[in-house]
Formats: sequence, structure tokens, C-alpha cells
Amino acid sequence: MSFTLLLTDAISPLGKTLEHELERETFKTLVPGAAVNWSDPLSLGDYIRRHKVDLVLNCRGWEAAFHAGGQAELVQTAQVLASACALADIPLIHYSSYSVFGADQKGTHSEKDAVAPRNETGRAFVQAEEAIASAVPKHIILRLSWVIGAYGDNLLTRLLGAYLAGASVSVNRRLRGAPTALSDAARIAVALIKQISCGAENWGVMHYCSGDACTQDEFAEHLLQLLIQQQLLTAEPRLTLVDEDPDNEPPSAILGCRRVRDFFGVQARSWRPSLLPLVKQWLHNREQAQTQTRAGQ
Repeated sequence: MSFTLLLTDAISPLGKTLEHELERETFKTLVPGAAVNWSDPLSLGDYIRRHKVDLVLNCRGWEAAFHAGGQAELVQTAQVLASACALADIPLIHYSSYSVFGADQKGTHSEKDAVAPRNETGRAFVQAEEAIASAVPKHIILRLSWVIGAYGDNLLTRLLGAYLAGASVSVNRRLRGAPTALSDAARIAVALIKQISCGAENWGVMHYCSGDACTQDEFAEHLLQLLIQQQLLTAEPRLTLVDEDPDNEPPSAILGCRRVRDFFGVQARSWRPSLLPLVKQWLHNREQAQTQTRAGQ
């Protein structure tokens, strides 16, 4: 039996990674882009009906939500998708974030923990979650920890940019997380979709993150040592350690992943083996960008 999936975004780093991962699968993946008015539930609903979509995978606005002024897209898309998926009676998998949690000192957040966002990003993710949970019975809200990759703006790319420029880098030893590669975040979604397409009926809030937790300064130090070992540093960066509780984000981004493991058999992976390939990819991307810049001058 054919299975048709609608992917809401293939432009952001997470969207691109998802599209690449989905290309290997047998089910049909649609990326409507400008073919849909994302602010209009009727436009989206019409597209879903015409193309006989079986499931929607939403990452639209996920990365933008971490930047000032980018939260509106996340919330609006979630609200429109909730209406369209409810009307069509199809499942929705929606990416969310650890940023929904608050200032409590819990080392690991479970799916049942109360949300208490400390910033605009967290509040937007909560609004998006509530819109989906209230309207779509068959939904999975998939929260992620720190996401790292060779593309976009994330902890890894920010550190690499500063290290290679010999700049001062400030990291907080009280911030804890479980770095999760973009490819790993995409792998999990594909695993869920495969089982849903075969009849799995497990819904609700679920967490996924790497099985290898660390503090922000531990990650920064590990990356620095890797660059030194690979003789990739052209200047000497300055690493400054901050030892204060953060005032605008959760101290812990470590997520308990029991539900996704118990319901779907998903096992967490470590971020460490993927770090060197990500660094090399980032360097390759930078070299290409510099070459294109020189060619255009």
C-alpha cells in the first residue's frame, strides 16, 4: 500500500536533512513549498485532499524560532496545520524543543514535566504544541535537545566560527545538554513514520536527544581538542568559562527519551563519532562559500 508524506520545509538545515533522509525511503514525500499558502488552513487542506496525504511532518519555523522575530512563523504554521490535519483526520509529527522547560534544577526532563518557558522561543514552542495537541488526536510532538550540524546557526557552527577566527568564546558550565546531530534528529522521524505507516498508534509528547550528555563547556573543550589534534587551528582562541545560572533558558536541555524508546524501539546515539565528519563538512562549506565570493568579485 502506498503511503504519502507531506514535509512542510526543505529549506532550513533540519528540513534539508529530513528531505535527504526521506529520499532513501519507499514512501512518497511531498514538499509543497510555495504551492501552499501556509497562513491559510483551506489552502493547505485542499492540498492535503488533492494529494491524498497520509501524514504531515512539520519542521517549518523550527530553526527560525530560536532567533528574534522568528517565533511567529512557528506558531502560525502549527495552528494552520492543526486545523488542516484535524479536518483531514491524518497524523501530524511536529518538532519541538527543550526550551519549553523552566528554571528548575532537574537534571533530566521527562515528557510529563510541566512546561514553564523562560523566553520568547520557549513560549512560541509551547503555543505551537498546545495548538496541535488540542486539535489533532493523532499527533506526536517530538522535543529535541541541543541540535548540532554543519549548516545553519547552532552551538557547533558558532564555536567553529569563533575558534577558527581566534576569537574569544564564552561558554557556561552550568548549561547541560545532549548534543543531537541533525541527521540523528531526522533518523528518528523516519523511524516513527515507518512504524506509523505500518499501523502503529502511539501518540503524544515524546523526547529525543543524544545518549551522551555534557555541559556546554565540556562540549566546547572537546571540540577545541579535536581541532588541535587535527591541526585545524590557524589562530589561538580564548575560552572563557561562565559559572552562573542562566537567566533566560533552562539550565538543562537533557531529555528523558523513555516513550520514544518504549513505543518505537528508538535507541539514542552518541554525538562524539559524528563530530569530526561535521567539522570537515563545515570546513568544506566555508571553503566553497569563500571560493564563490572570490569568483564573484
